[in-house]
Amino acid sequence: MGPAVATVDVELEGYSGRRPPSIFRRPLARWEKMGFFRKLRTLPDEESFVSLQKEPSISSKEARPLSPGRNSPRGLATSAAGIDDQDVCNINDSPKRLIKLAAAGQVEVLEKLLSQRHERLLVTDASGKTLLHHAAENGHVLMVDMLFQRGSDLEATDNDGQTPLHLAAMKDHVKVVQALLNLNAKKCAQTKLMETPLHIAVRHNALESIECILNACSCAKDLVNMGGWHGKTPLHVAAMLNSVECVKLLMAYGADPIYGCQIGLNAGHVAAARSADAVMWHLLNDAGLDKELLLHAQDEEKRTMLHYAVIRGCPSSVRLLIDNGAPMDAQMNDGSTPLHLACTQGLIPAVEEMLHASKSGFALTLSKRDAQGMSPLHRATMFDHEWLAKFLLDHDAPMNATDSLGRTPLILSAAQGSWAVLNLLLKSNVDTTVTDNMGRNFLHYYISQGKSPEACECARKAIREHPSLLSDMDLKGCTPLHYAAQNGFIRSSDSLMLMGAQVNAKNKVMQSPLHFAAAHGRYNTVRRLLESLKGFNILNEGDNYGRTPLHLAAQNGHSNVVQLLMSKGALTHRDYGGQTALHYAAENNFRETARLFVEQYSYLLNSIDRQGNTALHLAARNNASKTVEYLLTAGSLLLLNSDNQCPIDLAIQQKHPEAATTMVMHKRWKEILTQPSTAYGWPVLGLIEHLPDVMATALDRCISHTGCHHMSKEFMVTYDFTLLEPDGVDYVDSAAVAAESEQTLKALNAMVKHGRSDLLDHGVCCSYLNNKWASYGLFVHGSNVALYATFLALLTFLVLSGVQMHLLPNLKRTSYENVHSHAVSNDTFDSEDPRIDKWLGKEVEKSQLQLAVVILVCIFTHFNMIKELVQLYHQRWNYFSDCTNYIEWFLYITATLFALGGCSHLGVDLDWQTRWQLGAGAIFIAWFNFMLYLQRFGLMGVYVVMYLGVLKTLLRAVFVFAFLLIAFSLAFHVLIPLMVYPDNSDFYMKPNLLIDIAMLRTPHQTFGHSLLRTVSMMLGDFDMITNYINPMVDETLPFPGATYTFIMVFIGTVSILLMNLLIGLAVGDIEKVQSGAKLRRLAMQVDLHSRLESKLPKWYLKRIATKEEKYYPNRCRYFFTKKLWFITRDPYDAAEKQLLTQGHIHTSSLSNRVEMMRHRKKIKEAHVKLDKQYELLRLIVQKMDINEEADQLDEGLRAKGPEALYLGAEHRDKNNWRTGEIKMKAIQALTSGSRGHH
Repeated sequence: MGPAVATVDVELEGYSGRRPPSIFRRPLARWEKMGFFRKLRTLPDEESFVSLQKEPSISSKEARPLSPGRNSPRGLATSAAGIDDQDVCNINDSPKRLIKLAAAGQVEVLEKLLSQRHERLLVTDASGKTLLHHAAENGHVLMVDMLFQRGSDLEATDNDGQTPLHLAAMKDHVKVVQALLNLNAKKCAQTKLMETPLHIAVRHNALESIECILNACSCAKDLVNMGGWHGKTPLHVAAMLNSVECVKLLMAYGADPIYGCQIGLNAGHVAAARSADAVMWHLLNDAGLDKELLLHAQDEEKRTMLHYAVIRGCPSSVRLLIDNGAPMDAQMNDGSTPLHLACTQGLIPAVEEMLHASKSGFALTLSKRDAQGMSPLHRATMFDHEWLAKFLLDHDAPMNATDSLGRTPLILSAAQGSWAVLNLLLKSNVDTTVTDNMGRNFLHYYISQGKSPEACECARKAIREHPSLLSDMDLKGCTPLHYAAQNGFIRSSDSLMLMGAQVNAKNKVMQSPLHFAAAHGRYNTVRRLLESLKGFNILNEGDNYGRTPLHLAAQNGHSNVVQLLMSKGALTHRDYGGQTALHYAAENNFRETARLFVEQYSYLLNSIDRQGNTALHLAARNNASKTVEYLLTAGSLLLLNSDNQCPIDLAIQQKHPEAATTMVMHKRWKEILTQPSTAYGWPVLGLIEHLPDVMATALDRCISHTGCHHMSKEFMVTYDFTLLEPDGVDYVDSAAVAAESEQTLKALNAMVKHGRSDLLDHGVCCSYLNNKWASYGLFVHGSNVALYATFLALLTFLVLSGVQMHLLPNLKRTSYENVHSHAVSNDTFDSEDPRIDKWLGKEVEKSQLQLAVVILVCIFTHFNMIKELVQLYHQRWNYFSDCTNYIEWFLYITATLFALGGCSHLGVDLDWQTRWQLGAGAIFIAWFNFMLYLQRFGLMGVYVVMYLGVLKTLLRAVFVFAFLLIAFSLAFHVLIPLMVYPDNSDFYMKPNLLIDIAMLRTPHQTFGHSLLRTVSMMLGDFDMITNYINPMVDETLPFPGATYTFIMVFIGTVSILLMNLLIGLAVGDIEKVQSGAKLRRLAMQVDLHSRLESKLPKWYLKRIATKEEKYYPNRCRYFFTKKLWFITRDPYDAAEKQLLTQGHIHTSSLSNRVEMMRHRKKIKEAHVKLDKQYELLRLIVQKMDINEEADQLDEGLRAKGPEALYLGAEHRDKNNWRTGEIKMKAIQALTSGSRGHH
């Protein structure tokens, strides 16, 4: 071997991360000719060449870097002077070079390199192999020994989990294997696939390594039986590879051939599954094993060796096992014998081997049944193995045996579409009259597959011999003709009728084949059944429910079949429930079918069933919007059924928005919505409760406008109030309606009851309320407010005049008397001073005006107390649920006592302190109650309602956090009940120091004062310097440390946290209050008008009632109208004007909404139809034939339900595509077409 030639990679500027030009990759010997690089060669040939670089780079992908890389973004320096050892890359550190040396077995060179740097021993390649792996894999014993002496790890694994011993055994390097074993390499180490070195050696047929490993093992039996992947031992691997030598060697060291893996497979099973005949021969004949035990051994599924051999499909393996006595009658968990498996796969050679091995055992196995009760002939029949079935029949297989479902091979062949076996069985004279558990013979299934008896001579012969096959009924009473008619198999139907099948046969529910064909829309089948001799007799026959074929066709929307039946003279009989075919069509939303009945039999439009329902009732109840629209247009009457329900009542009860919207959008909408209803009073109330969106649409229809330009002064908007207050509506019959029969404004009150704020705020409702307000509300409520305002003015006059004339003189005299009674010296209140009498004044007697005011106030309060008593009588216990009543009682009582308290001559004895405290409460409640009066009045009422809402939130929060305030109040009361004079001489040295006991008082001296002070501190009234800082400086606080702590905690938790929380609650609650204020305001207005109308005479209400209101939005308003809207609400706001002025846009949006709902429903229907068409198309493709589809398969939907499931109507033909035949016929057609063209 010549001297080692080192290579070096040099990169210039601009070649970072890429392979440098080839001129810079040369053998080291050639660099000597280049003078520029001669300075750079500083090491001998066996060392690396030095490349200068400033930054380390990433090494190649083939090896892991141990030092800075060679790919630097900088070019070579022109000189090597001053280069440090850390700035060079030695090629001998290259993992690739070290691995090559280990693989080549250059012990001396590698040892020298390892002695220079011990870290080189840890080099690995991309697959994770160390130097020891490569040495062992290439069979270098000395290299292995040297690396071990240097410290290589014998248990190191590569990326696949293989140790050096695995690789040595794989390559069958016996010396290396022996060396590693001598070095105590682990013999049972497993790879990621859980294979030991012994598994690897067996897999590669390394016999010497196998023997070496086993000889080195003190307990070889445990090693040879050690499980690997899924518990497979080395013997499993040897059997799978058909390696007899390995099997012999392993068994010599104690391998157990009966030992099973995780799923119970032993070596014999594996050999049979892989057709390892040599291994099986050895195990059965040369290994000295118990042959019967081995042949009868089973896995988890109870499969024997013969089962696996049959599954493999190898006749030689089957022959070998049968010759050695393998049991042919052994059954798996599913009851399958080897013969069952062979028949399933169509393995005639395997079946023949079983027959030749033991005719008696074969005959016994022929009668064995699996878990489904199937014999081997059933299995062969199921998969249409004709030759195998013939072989079994020739050897006396039971041809009339039944499985667990009662199916004979003949019935099974018809159900599975095994036509070759079916013809074979029919030729074998099987019993064709046998029926299965469902009572069906083979002809039922044969017809359900779309086959025609005419196409099969054997089938015709069987029918001729047994004509009863045509009329045999299954458990449901259906004949083969029923199923041919149901699935639309025209050829089958024609053939059965020609052979004598009865067209008037009835099943258990008295339905003929014509019922089946009509229900599934089989037009051609219906036509041919009617053209038969007895077709006219079954045309109008009913089933157990009185339904004729016309009913069933209408029920499923087959309009073409309906036309055919009607053209043949089908009568419009009623079923036993009194329903006509129109009822069925309308109930299922088949508009076109309903149109056919209405056009030909118009009297059906208003016919009723036994429940009094017309077709419109059923359409509305089932949300059949298209049919509802057509029936209304056709002139269907809005009758009441036996439950006194109109059609829209049913739509509302079932909550069908599409049907209800269709009625609302129809031109007869007023007639529909103003019809009396015992369930709701009239339909509007039901829409408000259950379908508010539909009610909004109805209210939109109540708004109309002229056709002129929306900016014109003649542009007029008309509000129709018919829906809100219809004429002639009867409110009796229903208990719920009767209980509220006296209530007025029912529609608006229903909106309030169910929280329909959007409906209440609708322009029609607002205009209706404004109309009521202008008619009587303004006068009545204005008078009420004016009367209360007069009372408020009089009470205010009494309070203000009484303060000057009575309260102030009493307060002054009290002060004068207290001073004279308790003061030691008195310079201010000198009784000798003449000015004191002038200052004290005298209490003035009430004037005539004041007495008159007192009388008026008492009259008002007594009148209102009487009114409250009357209200209590009417409202009963509900009176006490309104807190406003408590406020008014407090007002009237306190106002009366205050007014009469100043009249001593009337006998009311009240001291002046009590009287004026009552007066303060009375005047406060009076003005507060006046504010509550305004909450019923339009725009002003919104702010009152919002205030009350925020007040409730505040009270709830204060109630919760009151415990916190009480806690701090008690703490401050304990800590600062009184100041103390300090024990500090500096305090007493202050100039002008005044020692006064009164200066020791604090705001927290009592608990009540402390609570009041704490509340004021919460609001920010601290006065920190006077109350806390100065006393701390003067040391007059009893407990300064604790007080300081509690003050800081109070500031953080109450002043900052609690106040911010309350502000946040108030701000956050504003949105909720605003959203609810509108409903509450409108609700109070409705309640106001309702109570008024209940008290006004009926003749007056009829006189002021209006059915519509006309409005010109572009004309100037009167002053009175503007003031009226200021205190109520202008219904013609910006949003309403946009609705009115762009009415055509709004109307189109309503139409679009209805159309959108219809299109959404149509999309769903189209999706279902598309799925059905896909199934039909797939059936056509699988049954691709040159005949036209119309000659074989009738139109309509595929059959569903139990019949389709049992008969296999969805079963696909097992025949393969005849693509070759189709291709040839297509070429011929194209060729003939081109010739004709020329």
